[in-house]
Amino acid sequence: MRIHRHLIPAIALAVLPISSAQAGLTGVSVGAGLWSQDPRGYMESDGNRADVEDDLQIGSETGYFVWADLRHPVPILPRLKLQYTPINLTGSGTVDNSFEFGGVGFTTQEDVDSEVELDQTDIVLYWTPWSLLFDLDVGLNIKYIDGFVEVESQNNGEREKVSFSGPLPLAYARTEFRMPGTGFFGGGEGSFLAYDGHRIVDVTLRGGYRAGYGVGSLAVEGGWKYQNIRLDDFDDIDADVTVEGPYIGVSARF
Repeated sequence: MRIHRHLIPAIALAVLPISSAQAGLTGVSVGAGLWSQDPRGYMESDGNRADVEDDLQIGSETGYFVWADLRHPVPILPRLKLQYTPINLTGSGTVDNSFEFGGVGFTTQEDVDSEVELDQTDIVLYWTPWSLLFDLDVGLNIKYIDGFVEVESQNNGEREKVSFSGPLPLAYARTEFRMPGTGFFGGGEGSFLAYDGHRIVDVTLRGGYRAGYGVGSLAVEGGWKYQNIRLDDFDDIDADVTVEGPYIGVSARF
C-alpha cells in the first residue's frame, strides 16, 4: 500500500473549508519533472550495515516528481503544496566484500540483486510574508517516507527485505527572483530537519523561463536537486543516504 494515495485526498478534503470560506482559490500551479538520481550512503538493519554502492550494487536512475500548489487570499491561513517524489533504485552485481543485512549474510563473489525505495510525499503548509521584487515562502513540511531495502542472492535465492515508513516534520522555505520584463526566474527551495538523531536536507536550486498565456502561464526550468536522508532507528532502520543530480521540469499556473 502506498500512503500517498490516501494522504493527498485527505489533505484536499481538509483544505476545502479554506476555499469555501472565501470566493475561491486565487491560483493553482501544477508541475512535473525528471530527475537524474545519483545515490550513495548506507542502509542498516539489526546492526548490519550495507553500503548502497559497494554492497547493494546500486547505481544511478532517472526518476520523476509531481506537485500541485494551491493559493488563496486569506493572510492568516497557510497555503498548501503537495509533492510526490518516488525514488526507486535497483542494482545487480558481484559482492566484493562479505556483508550481512537484516540477519542474512552475503559472501564475497556472490551475485546479488538489490532494490532501495525511498518514496516521499510532502505536505507543505506555508505563508508568503514577502512578494515584491521576489517571493519568500516559509512554513512546515510534513514529509512521509515510505520505503524498503531488498537484497536477494542470485546464487542460493536467499532474500532479505526490510520495510519502513512514517512522517517527519521539516522546516520549509522557498524563494524566487524574477528578472522584470524578461520571463526569466531563479531561486531555491528547501526542507530541513535535525532532531532526535534524524537529519534531512532536501534542497532544489532552479532557473527557468515563464511565459504568460491568457490568465495563466507556462514555465520550463532546470536545476539541481539534493537530498540527504539520515535516519536513526526510524521504524527499526538506520540510514544515511544521499541522492542528488540535475533535473528538468515543466509547470503551469492558472
